[in-house]
Amino acid sequence: MNRKFCFLIMIFFATVQMHAQISYSSWVNGFLQINSYQGNTDPEGYTMMLSGNGNFNIPNWKVTARLKNTITANNGLYTFPANKISFQPVSSTGQAYPNPVPTIAEIGIPPNTIVTEGSEFFLIPKSNAPLRNQPSQPNGYYSLQLKFSITVAGGAYLGNYPAWTTFNVPMEFTAYNQNNTIIGKMDHNIQFQIATLTGTPPTSTELSLKVNGNASNGLLEFSSMQDYKDGKSVTYPNALTVKANTNFQITVKAIQNNFTSASGKTIPVSNVQMNLLSTTQNTGSSFNTVFLNTASQIIAKGSSTQGANLDYTIKYFTKPNDEYFINAKPDEYSATLQYEITPQ
Repeated sequence: MNRKFCFLIMIFFATVQMHAQISYSSWVNGFLQINSYQGNTDPEGYTMMLSGNGNFNIPNWKVTARLKNTITANNGLYTFPANKISFQPVSSTGQAYPNPVPTIAEIGIPPNTIVTEGSEFFLIPKSNAPLRNQPSQPNGYYSLQLKFSITVAGGAYLGNYPAWTTFNVPMEFTAYNQNNTIIGKMDHNIQFQIATLTGTPPTSTELSLKVNGNASNGLLEFSSMQDYKDGKSVTYPNALTVKANTNFQITVKAIQNNFTSASGKTIPVSNVQMNLLSTTQNTGSSFNTVFLNTASQIIAKGSSTQGANLDYTIKYFTKPNDEYFINAKPDEYSATLQYEITPQ
């Protein structure tokens, strides 16, 4: 017996196909000027639309973004840290039949998504609301427009760049259906300019967190009856890398309530536990074991890393003789986890 239960924290896609029933389009505002050490936000930075005609019902759709290259100044002399740029959902509008288009909350869009380098990241990890249209007329029109603001974070670091330095942010945005087939893909170039900065440079809090290696696509695999009897566990050494100049806490939350298979079968995420493990490197941290949940839960607390990187090991595990897993139909189940670091 071979059953797979996996945690998809970040997914990598390569196949380029088009979904026949619905199309994806998007646009960006294009330019943002930074005039103070507080940073700035473009409230209409990125807008995407999913549209189509006729009857369709597409659950568990996703939208990702990818930074295509290092963020570089027009003069080629400076680079900009990607994790200082972030996306926030602003509005959901459109038309559908017989029900209105889903809201931001109904879709389950994370309130803040930081740009990462080197891999695709989710703007919408797995929608809790389907793209659904059941019009009375055969070709009734459907459209869902989602608007995101784009923020360049404030901080003393902005003073590292001469006034009137312009940066280019080359981004690729992709929408997927429930089978990870590409609905559509678009490239956009976002620009921002650091002007003459007003105010006094603040004492900034610097925090970063990165999911490494295989931990970005974690897997719990039940491959024998002993796994069900004893409970299954998997450990990812050095899975999280943290850097902080202040006391911090790390939280985790599940984006969905259930692990879901492509055929629609579910297992509650709360049937899996996780924690971060103590190592010789992070002996000063404190740790909590949690059952996965859609609420953010603190799993570790630590103090300033003094400019160094601090690694944590992740462990996922289930309890022995868990009836949910024993009775589950063989399939591959997935859910998305979101890790976050914040000041204490």
